[in-house]
This record gives sequence, structure tokens and C-alpha cells, in this order.
Amino acid sequence: MDVEIKQQFEEMGVEANEDVITKSLELCASYCLDDAAEFVEQWMAFSISNLNGAEPSVENLTEFERKVFQAKRDKELAQANRKRVSYATSSTNTIYAPSVDSNPLAIYGVKDSAVIDDYDVGGGDANSASQDLHDDEQMLGSYNICHTPKPKARNALARTPARHGDALLFSPASYSPIAGTPRSHSAIAGSGKIVYTFGNPTLIGSAKWASTQQAKIQIKQLLCHNGATLDEPKSNYMYDCLREKCDIAADRIFHIGKELCKKVFGANADNYELSQVDNHSQEITKTIGTICCDHDGPLDPSSTMLAGTDEARCLTVRLNFSKAKSVAVFPGQIAIVSGKNPKGDTFIVDEVLAERQLSPPIVPKLTDPLSFVIVAGPYTHDDDLAYEPLQDLIAYLKEHKPDVLVLTGPFLDAEHKLISENVTLAESFESFFEKMITSIVDAIGNLTTILIVTSHKDANADPVYPTMSVPLRKSFPNVHVLPDPSMIDLNGIVVGMTSTDIMQHIISNELAFNAGDKVKRIVNHLFNQGSFYPLHPPACDEISFDSYLAARYAKIEQIPNILLLPSDQKCFIRMVNGCLAINPGRLADSNGGTFARFIITSPANKEETNICNFVACQIRKV
Repeated sequence: MDVEIKQQFEEMGVEANEDVITKSLELCASYCLDDAAEFVEQWMAFSISNLNGAEPSVENLTEFERKVFQAKRDKELAQANRKRVSYATSSTNTIYAPSVDSNPLAIYGVKDSAVIDDYDVGGGDANSASQDLHDDEQMLGSYNICHTPKPKARNALARTPARHGDALLFSPASYSPIAGTPRSHSAIAGSGKIVYTFGNPTLIGSAKWASTQQAKIQIKQLLCHNGATLDEPKSNYMYDCLREKCDIAADRIFHIGKELCKKVFGANADNYELSQVDNHSQEITKTIGTICCDHDGPLDPSSTMLAGTDEARCLTVRLNFSKAKSVAVFPGQIAIVSGKNPKGDTFIVDEVLAERQLSPPIVPKLTDPLSFVIVAGPYTHDDDLAYEPLQDLIAYLKEHKPDVLVLTGPFLDAEHKLISENVTLAESFESFFEKMITSIVDAIGNLTTILIVTSHKDANADPVYPTMSVPLRKSFPNVHVLPDPSMIDLNGIVVGMTSTDIMQHIISNELAFNAGDKVKRIVNHLFNQGSFYPLHPPACDEISFDSYLAARYAKIEQIPNILLLPSDQKCFIRMVNGCLAINPGRLADSNGGTFARFIITSPANKEETNICNFVACQIRKV
């Protein structure tokens, strides 16, 4: 744990002495924190907010403990005490107070809801009916009798998603009700709160999150095959046959295996002979292959196997990790395995070697700072189509217009329960999507460059990965609709982006222990496997995977400066191999959605390569 804490401080540009490490370990042990990255991130946020970005010291960490951890614990204890007092009071009233129905007409078999419905009919007598109910309640209350609280009288407005004058701005036209339970999204606790901070403390403190000048944005798609992108010419999908899939897998093993050998064996890589997976050996030997599972489901210590490289024999061997100090493997991963195979059917693993030599990204050269806002769908809650979170986002964007706005799908999820079960729309999915984009452009203007990343979950998109971009009938000079995944050059900044939750897919299927920070681990999987989606077989219940297109348009051949990975996992900002990896969280979330914003500048020192020193990043509740 001490090594992990020290490493996390170093990645934040902080040199922590032994006293600071010791005090940090004490705090983690005292407050049950087992994630070094989370502890250091909380410290950085506290330091920037309360200490003007001061370096950690024993005194500062003590103040950090008092104002953050102790305050949080005291608040939880106070809440627990209030609940106990409330329960005790409730129990006393229940024992000694007579049980009387809240409705005076209950003795005649009339229920509360029936009374309220009768009062609500006609609309004209609603005020007098409400007053009568209020008088009844006051009369019963005067006798200090416990009774069931009355539901509020319903009215027509409660059955609509309207929240303010333009509440239906993003709602699709329909022949059916489009709202479930109405809610006030902006009233969620913590709205506008900064939940994550990363980057240069000085830059964060002076950051102006709105663009101050019109930046000229040049965009170039880097994910190409023979000079053509996924959208040009229009590609056929799900045309890959079994033989093509085998050839693609063989090519992948060859190319990634070659890079792994360069990392492991160095100058002797071309002369070193790897053994076949079934070769008997009582000495340490190395073999290469693809991690796989002996059943349909996630890996576990007893089901993990290694498929060899011999296409004709199709050999596999079971992997035993009892001797390994740390493991992080997932189905589809190409890896060199070191260990012994005394019987030929079980390989006793000492070490899994799955890292190759990676070139760090080129430091961008910018003439002016660029501000970004990153948002991940869905954009409406799973029980309505009112798009309240999107409206709250637009309200923020009107006040803080960034240079670049990135929106990743889904925008109208084909699996949304109101779409798949109940609602009959009075317009096409394509028409609604275009209306939504038009409304966004009208709200924030033409000075912000808007990048829209299509999702295979969108009702108006092809349900295949990689996913082609959705065409717009109306053209906007500042709107670019991109396929999933995409790697673009944006004024010299290389940005990789996807709308597919590869983080969750790998975590749900991998076998990992003593493997360190899971975010960095998964991002490194993508870089070392050279793919936006290295999991194989793919998550079949989540995605329809086209091997032929993925081999051409889902490759990671260079580490980007910024990698956008929307996920159901907890939102994060991490520095991984010189790349800034960001999960902005979901905009529509039952606990309050989030989005990311960041500013990137040119480094003050031309030799500076750590992007952490010239970016200011925050994740904010909508």
C-alpha cells in the first residue's frame, strides 16, 4: 500500500517524504480506505480547495483528516443517532396511540385515494376540496392521533414531464405518454458540485471554463484503412465469415506477439524460441497464446486457459496461478506466460507478460488554450423521455460555452423501456435525433465545435460495433458526427473516443488479483493489445461485434493525448502512459449525473512531457 500511495503522489507531481507516506497509511487504515488513487485524489481536491494547492505534510494531512474524514464520520454518526431517536419516538406513538384510519369515511369502506380522486374531478372544486381535506387533517391532528399521511391531490400537470417553459424541447412527439414519475433533476442534492479534480493546481485555480475567443478547430479522422474511414465508402457489416475471423485472430497474435517479444527479450527477440503450450517442462519456460475460458462466462482461477498459436492443432492448456504473485488476464488477451508445464496439460504460471514497448504521445503544441466539455449518454432517465438532464446541461453550456463539446451516445436508447414497450412515437428516430441536435446548436451557438460519437445502442444507428456515424439531413458547420470508435487530430491534440463501455465489459470478464489500480490496468490493456475492444469473445448480450471492421477501424496504433472512455464505472481522470484517460460518468443517473470539463494549454517548458502539468480537469454534477 505504501508503494502505491507513493506512486500516486508521484503521478500528481508530488514528492512525498516518509513521514507523509506513514501518515497517509495511518489515515487509510483508520478510515478503511484500500484505494491509494482515491486517497490521493481526495487529498489533491482538498489541497486545491482549502490550502491553495499546498504540498502534503503531516500537519496538512492532520487538517485534511479533521475536515474531511472526521467530519464525514461525525455526520454519519449524527444521522444514525437521529434515525434511532426517530425510530424510538415512532415506536412510542405506535404503542400508546390508538389506531385510527386517516379518512373519516373509512368506516363506510371509502379509501383515501377514492376521496381524493372524487375531489379532483372537474377541476373547478379543486381548491375547496383541498381545503376540506386540510380541515379534516387539522381536526384529527388536534386529537394527537397517529394516522397515515394523505397523498397530495393530483392534477394534470403531475402527469406531464414539464419542469419549466421549454421542458418539452427535447422530448419526442408521441401518441402515448412519454413520462414516468416526474422529477426535478436540478433539485438533486449536490447539483453543480465538483466531484473530481485533476491537473495543475495553479491552472485549476485560475481556470475560466468558458471560451474567451473563437478558436479555429481543425479536425482530422485518424482511424483509417488504406486511407478510407469507416464511413467512406459505406461499409457492409456482419459479413465476416469463420475463415476470415481465424485469419484476423492469427494476424493479431503474430503482430502483438512480436511486440511482446521485443519487450521481454530485447535484442534477442528474433532468436528466442517460445515453446508450444503443451510441451512438457520441469524448468522455467515461456509460451505465447490467447487467454480464453473453458465455458461461457467470466474467468476464474479454475477456468482460465491459454490457446496456442498452432492453427492446425488448436491446442489449449489450463493455467494454474497458485505460484503467481499478481495476475490480470481477460478473454482475448495475447500474452507470454512464464512457468512450468510438468504434465503437459496444466501450465503452472510464475508470471504473465502482457506489456509491450509503448511510445508516449507527442506533446501538443497549441497557440491558444482550448476548453472542452465531455458528456456521456444516456441523456434522459430510464423511466421518462423528458430529457431533463440534457436541459440542465444546456443551461450550463449557455453560461460556459467551451471551444469543444463532445457528446457520446446513446441519445435515444433502443432498449429504453418506454421505447421498447409502451410509447408509440409520432416521428421517426432520425427526425427526433436531428431535432435534438438542432436544439443544442440553437442553444449554444455556432462558435462551439460539437463532436457527436454514435452508439450502437442508439435507436437510429446500426446496432453493430464498430458503429458507423448517423447521417444528418441538415448540415451544421460546427457539428461533426463521428463513428464509434474514433481517433481524431484536433489542432494537434490526438483524442481517442468511444461510446462503448469497454471498461465494464473487461472488468466483468477478467481475472485479477494484486494487480493494482483497475482503471490504469484496463487502459493499459487497451494500449498493449492495440485495440479499443480487445475482449474476445465480446459481451454478446451487449454488443454485435464485427471482427472484419474492428480489425481495420478499432485499432490503437498510437497512444492519444486524451482518451475518452464513458462507463458505468465510477467517474475518473487518470494519467496512464502519458495519456489523460477520462470517464465523465453518465449524464442521466439516479444519484445525479456528471460530466467532465477540462482546459489544455501549451506547456511553459518546451521539454515538458507530463500533460498533468498543463491541464486543468474537473468532473461536475449536472
